Amino acid sequence: MKSLFQIPKDKAKLIPYAEIIIGIILLSLEVYDYFTLYSMEEVDAMYGGIVDFCKYRENTFCPAFLWTILILTGISYWSNKKLYWISTQALILLLLLKAILPFYEIFIELNPIAFYILPLLYFTLFIAIEIQLFKTKQIESIDISTKTKLLGLGVGILCCIIYILLL
Repeated sequence: MKSLFQIPKDKAKLIPYAEIIIGIILLSLEVYDYFTLYSMEEVDAMYGGIVDFCKYRENTFCPAFLWTILILTGISYWSNKKLYWISTQALILLLLLKAILPFYEIFIELNPIAFYILPLLYFTLFIAIEIQLFKTKQIESIDISTKTKLLGLGVGILCCIIYILLL
């Protein structure tokens, strides 16, 4: 039975190109927003307060960091396959964090039990994805050691911490 994560080799080589192209497009949009949006201090000085649902210059830092990691993941495919594996793990962790963080912020106000349940669900989802990735040959004929896998998880956790600090 074929795995859901198994991609034919000729199509798998298109993934880094897609990562780079999508990353450049999204990063350029964030850079454009950074140079055209007002900062929170400017809005506060002009109108005497800020609005919660508006995007400000400071809101572009987190997405710009994420899109930079996406571009570096695509570029690392040609420089070093183990670096590509590590950056892919970091990207998966960041994308899962970006997907679950808004729910975490909403549910933590409603019920403090979510403070314990959501990280457990996040960790379970990440482990399920990692088990599938470890079973498949994501990169052609490269041996991924346990040290490289742990390094990928460590870099991913470090990127998540940086992402949270940029919020």
